[in-house]
Formats: sequence, C-alpha cells, structure tokens
Amino acid sequence: MDFEKMERSDLSLQRSIKISFLWLGLCCWPCQAQAQAVERDITVITVLGTAGIEEYEEKFVEVAKGWKVACKQGGVRLIEVGGEKGDSSSADREHLKEVIAAQIERGSSTLWVVLIGHGTFDGRESKFNVRGPDFTDGDLAAWLKPYKGDLVVMNTASSSAPFIKSLAGEKRVVITATKSAHEIFYPRFGEYFVRAIGGLQAADLDNDEQVSLLEAFLYAGHEVKRYFEKEGRIITEHALLDDNGDQQGVRVEEFEGVRLLRSGEAKEGEQPDGEWAHQIHLVPNKLEARMPEALRARRDGLEREVKALRRKRDDLKQEVYYKDLEKLLLEIARIYEQIDKGGS
Repeated sequence: MDFEKMERSDLSLQRSIKISFLWLGLCCWPCQAQAQAVERDITVITVLGTAGIEEYEEKFVEVAKGWKVACKQGGVRLIEVGGEKGDSSSADREHLKEVIAAQIERGSSTLWVVLIGHGTFDGRESKFNVRGPDFTDGDLAAWLKPYKGDLVVMNTASSSAPFIKSLAGEKRVVITATKSAHEIFYPRFGEYFVRAIGGLQAADLDNDEQVSLLEAFLYAGHEVKRYFEKEGRIITEHALLDDNGDQQGVRVEEFEGVRLLRSGEAKEGEQPDGEWAHQIHLVPNKLEARMPEALRARRDGLEREVKALRRKRDDLKQEVYYKDLEKLLLEIARIYEQIDKGGS
C-alpha cells in the first residue's frame, strides 16, 4: 500500500475542504459588514431619443423614468439628455457631446451612457435618432475616446449592434439590443433591462441581494425570448454584451446562470465576456455600498484572478493550484475583514 500517496491525497482533500469553507464564508460575508456607507463616483447619462409616434414615446419615457428611479436607489449622479419640453429643434447631439466632454474634464471615475430610443442603419453607418442631427456609433466613440475611467455604454435601440465594434475596449462594457444592424424593429430589451438593474429579485441569479450588469442583461434577454414565444412570433432582437474588448460580444443563450459556457476557449490571458460585467452594480447591496472604491477594485481584481486560475487548473499540479487558490482567497478574506472593522 502506497502510504505516501494516501497522505498526499488526504492533505489535498483537507486543503480542498478548507478552501471550500473559506469560499463559502466569503460568499456569505455581506450580512456581517458594519462599515459606514461611502460615496460612489458614478455618473449615468441617459439619452432619450425621438419617438416618432405616441406609442413609442410612452414606452421610452417609462424606461427613462425607470433609470431615474434606479439611479436614485443607487445614490449615483444622473444627467438626462433629450426629452425636455419646449424647443423641438434642440440639437441633442451637441448637448450629449458637451455633457461627455464635461465629465471627462471633471475626471469621473465611472461613466454610464444609456441610449433610449430608435436606431437606424443605412448600409454604412448605424445612427441613434435624436432631436436635430442624429449621431453615429463613430461619433459616440470619438467623444468617449479621451475618457480613461470605467465605461458602460448601453444602446437599447434597433440596429444597435455596430456600437459594439466601435466602442468596445479595455475597462469598457458595451451592451446592444441587437446582434446585427439589420435587426431594425423596435426592441423590448431596454424595457426589461431597466426593471432588473434597480435590484429586481428575479434577476439576482447569484442571490447576493444586488443585480449586476450581467444579470440584468441575462434577465432582459430571457424576458424578450419569453415575450416572442408567448406571442408566437419570430424573435426580431438578440442582445449582445462585450466586456473583454474583443469587439465580438456574446449572446444571452451562451450563458448557464452567470457562467459563459465557452469560457474555457478564452485565449491565454484573455478574460471571457461577462466576468467584469458581473462585478458592476448600479444599486449595490449593503456590503458593496460600504466598501471604499480602492478596496472594491482590489477585491474585484482578486476575484478575476481566482477565475483565471480555475481556468488553468488542468494545466497545474494539484498542490500548486490549491496553494495559489488559498493565497488569493485569504487575501480576499482580509479585505472583507478590513471592511467589517470599518477600515479603508
């Protein structure tokens, strides 16, 4: 009998159990936090486009109101472009350009741009329809090019897919309501998304009392599918999400829960789509609301390292894998302990 082999196996089992309990403790930690709430430097810009007919105007206004409520719940700054009463010839294109420039000058650490309305595609360019001249995906990309902080861009309009290719990049999450510029019919994705992002319990797939960008994306996509199935109609919209900068985007159907099914196919050093979006929340739970930005960024980075390590598990010796995993989880635990003690 190989007692040395058995001993190594027992040690591996003990380490595995220890790590499992450590990870379980980290997952349950939010209930233990006692630190005070901290201010979050997040600016959300909503752009309410032209409706064309009264039916769509009501829908777009309701979605814009939903974002207003969610931003208030999340305690974040909201800037609204479009939809003002009065001069219908107002050039919202220039207004948005000025607002973005002001936020870049201000140095906002996190910026969200949410487009609510209609989109068009003329065979060459994808446009978002606003009062006055429309703007293209290239226009928005140019305005946002100098921005260096964390960026979320959501285009909930028809023909929105080209915005993925133009705007995807490092430290960016780009979500579109369509997979193609040729999906030209009114998408319902934005209606379902705003219901989720404010903290809808049905959208909270990991039960951490908050809804991430990824979870809202998945919820809205599945609700769109249910709508068309119930109506007995062919689906005319397929949302995309890109947060690893490869400009490809992934669809809702490619996920099982919050896990991308083909994440194992990621190139060396490349993060699969969805992992960063799952760490971003507009309305945080009690722990997240109390976590200083620097510690949150460090925690998020460590969690991504854990996922990257798990993807390499088959290529590592068992002892090396568990040793590295334990080190990462212990460092995450120390961050939570710091928050629990009111540290920064």
